[in-house]
Amino acid sequence: MNGELLVVGCSHRTAPLALRESLAFGPDQLLQTLRLASRERVLAETLILSTCHRTEFYSLSTDGARAEVYVREMIARVKGSDLLGPGPCTYAYRDRDTVRHLMRVAAGLDSAVVGEAQILGQVKDAYNMAREGGSAGAFLDRLLAAAIHAGKRAHSETEIGSGSVSFTSATVSLTKKIFRDLSGKRVLIVGAGAFGRLAAEHFAEERPAALLIANRTRERAEALAAHVGGEAFGLDEVPALLRRADVVVSAVHTDRPVVRADSVREALRDRSGRTMVFADLGVPRNIDPAVSRLDNVFLYTLESLQTIVDQNLARRRREVPRVEAIVEEELERFFQSVRALQVTPVVRELRDRFESIRALETEKHLKRFAASDRAAVEALTRSIVNKLLHLPTTKIREIDLASEKGVLRLDAVREVFGMNGDAMPSGGTDPLTSAAGSAGNADAFVAAEASAGVDGSAGADGDGNR
Repeated sequence: MNGELLVVGCSHRTAPLALRESLAFGPDQLLQTLRLASRERVLAETLILSTCHRTEFYSLSTDGARAEVYVREMIARVKGSDLLGPGPCTYAYRDRDTVRHLMRVAAGLDSAVVGEAQILGQVKDAYNMAREGGSAGAFLDRLLAAAIHAGKRAHSETEIGSGSVSFTSATVSLTKKIFRDLSGKRVLIVGAGAFGRLAAEHFAEERPAALLIANRTRERAEALAAHVGGEAFGLDEVPALLRRADVVVSAVHTDRPVVRADSVREALRDRSGRTMVFADLGVPRNIDPAVSRLDNVFLYTLESLQTIVDQNLARRRREVPRVEAIVEEELERFFQSVRALQVTPVVRELRDRFESIRALETEKHLKRFAASDRAAVEALTRSIVNKLLHLPTTKIREIDLASEKGVLRLDAVREVFGMNGDAMPSGGTDPLTSAAGSAGNADAFVAAEASAGVDGSAGADGDGNR
């Protein structure tokens, strides 16, 4: 039975934030939708990738056109509106283009910030959720393993994910160049807004000796401090906190500097001149520019951080062609493995047929031989069959099922040798489409994979999520 691989979705490249927010699925809603798809069985297998930048439905179905309509109807039922209806915000890819798209997503090529590594974990989470919802089967197992492997190769073999590409991560990176180890340092974050929260989270990952959060509204400082394991203070306490802090990151909206040069000078005197690092992420500036002229002080502004971010982004973009090449390699490897699985049952059936004839004829004539010769007769006849089948089976494995001619050649093999297996679908169908056409033949797909001896380790998830 034919099957078709499909993805329907929208992303930051095609849809505004309001639409993406409306389409976003939380964990409970994801499970509900996946279980619904599994129950209704219009789709053989289903996976939903939902992040702040994209919502995509991947499915394997016997009817791609019907699957696309069903996905949109399902979203309308769950969300109450046809949010993925036809239009400029929505895209739909099929078969080979679907596999390529998923691999590009996993490799960070389709991310809002090229090369970001978080998407790889989100792809793994989507796959695990599909497994939990009962909507992932043998084919998605193999597809997701291949996509995750492509993403890992991209990050290990190129610099697509190198360098800091956000102001807060750049701040951490530059600070570590000065102090190297932050485990013995105290970090003061001034501001509990978006930038302040990101900075606190990034520095918390470095496990500093102390993480101090100061904010105009103390309740927000306390909430962020609880989130990152820090201490909360009011904004008026910043001058005193400078004496304790080795690193100061400020990101508040203010008309005048929160950190004054005279306060820093006093703090340095109390600290016996020990080095301090400042990062000003505020607009207008939060830190008096005169601070940069003090001894043993490093001050980074948005302008200097922007230079670092731009340089790192340029380096990542230079790696895009190399990552695209990796994606094409993994794409071809994936389809070769699928084709091998389709050919393998024919090879196995041919060998079984010849072995059956050999065993029958040998049994008829074994009585003519002495008991001591029977093992030799068995070995001889098996050797003859293996030699007779070596060239035919080699040629069968070389058949390219991507073309109509290849499909017809495989059908001809079945006809010539009188094999009763179902003929391959005609019409030049892409080889993935008959690998696992329905939920009912997923077990056959797994069995074929095991008997084929195809090495699936290259696509395995090294974190144990395969």
